[in-house]
Amino acid sequence: MSSAKRVARNTSLLTIGQIINYGEGAIYAILVARYLGAQGLGILNFGLALTAVFGILASFGLTGLTTREVAKDRGLANKYVANLIPMLVLLALVAIGLIVTLVNAIGYSQQTIYVVYILSIGIIVSTLSSLLLAIFQAFEQLEFQSVFLVINSVVGLCGAVIAIQLHLNVVAFALFSLLTSGVGLAYVYRTYVRRFLVPRLEADFTFWKSVLTEAWPMAATATSVIIYFRIDVVMISVIQGTTAVGFYSVAYTLSEASTVVPSMLLASLFPVLSRLHQASVTSFRDTCAQSMRYLLYLALPMAFFVTLWAKPIISLLFGAVFDPSVAALQILIWAAAIMYITMVLGTAFIATNLQKLNMKLTFISVAINIGLNLLLIPKYSYYGASFATVATEGFGLVSSLFFLGRYGYALGLPRASLPPFFGLFVIVAISALLLLENIPLILMTIIDLVAYATVIYKFGLNRQDKQLILSLLKSSREAKAKT
Repeated sequence: MSSAKRVARNTSLLTIGQIINYGEGAIYAILVARYLGAQGLGILNFGLALTAVFGILASFGLTGLTTREVAKDRGLANKYVANLIPMLVLLALVAIGLIVTLVNAIGYSQQTIYVVYILSIGIIVSTLSSLLLAIFQAFEQLEFQSVFLVINSVVGLCGAVIAIQLHLNVVAFALFSLLTSGVGLAYVYRTYVRRFLVPRLEADFTFWKSVLTEAWPMAATATSVIIYFRIDVVMISVIQGTTAVGFYSVAYTLSEASTVVPSMLLASLFPVLSRLHQASVTSFRDTCAQSMRYLLYLALPMAFFVTLWAKPIISLLFGAVFDPSVAALQILIWAAAIMYITMVLGTAFIATNLQKLNMKLTFISVAINIGLNLLLIPKYSYYGASFATVATEGFGLVSSLFFLGRYGYALGLPRASLPPFFGLFVIVAISALLLLENIPLILMTIIDLVAYATVIYKFGLNRQDKQLILSLLKSSREAKAKT
């Protein structure tokens, strides 16, 4: 119960920070989309996607390894920071060299190349920030990551407003993005020095070799994941052009924003799972299963309501010019729903030291995704890319559950999924009837929420779940009373 409270606290802090981040990020996206249009937005998001792919390659899985190992032995924190700072800088420089070679070889416009050059410098900054944040995560001090998110969103939004007021072009937005990363790193470094000490850089090559050997499966997996999540943007830019990237990016950004809760939960849960696996396989398995069940309860209604509200959301936020993004959002949001579960499974693979198996499964997923994109994008543009994402997520879910079960970590998803799928069936049926009667969407949503919550409470929550919820609510009230 104490672990649950600690995870709930950290998840709440991160979620608050991420909600603020996404809120201001949404305002940023709206302003930038309306100002730059589909083509300018496409150039900026292409640059962000490309540098994200190579940025993950530059981090080489070392930040995830740092969190896992320092969570087990906090005395290793300074050793990891001292050695990984120079390692990450060297890896980032290699990544930047590869980016420069690639964009010049493909022959993008000069403006696009400038944007990519500027954003690629941010790889160095972001990898160093991620390393220091990994230490805070290992110590379960996630309030600093929450503040980091807020600072990034505030600085980024201010930069966008300045660029718009001065009537600057897309290159200026890239410069402000780099500035935002620099401010975030300054905050994280200052906080790290105050909480711990000034890092003294080391070059312990024996240590370097050991961590690289241990981290490379995570690096391969992370690189594959980011390729999977960003290669569609690169492929759309090559096959359909940057305007299509702009339409796709609006839908993708909104679907990605919907994963804030599982992302924050898993960031809080990862160090706990790493310790639990050492102490008790049964407790580890039960915690994973319980987390997966709760997230599934949230995922299905979230995807359904976004599908229902997709056109009003996009029209309100981005204007009628981005109406082509509506169908893409209605498809992509179901991939996001599947991700609520696959995030738990991916964390379980790492916590159980099955990262090599996870790497192989990720490679297969990437191959499937690239193949589907090559098949679908030429004919269906970004709608085809959306379908490819859903299909690949579905494969990842099924394969991950199968192999975790074979290694003794069966999580019981088929049985746990019965209440939420029944609840989904109920609200789909209710919505169909209400649509025939021309009931307003807002009233329909309220009725659906009440019906779904009733189904989950009646059939999806056991006594332990209810006790946990009551305990967390009691702790929340006590905390408010003290303040």
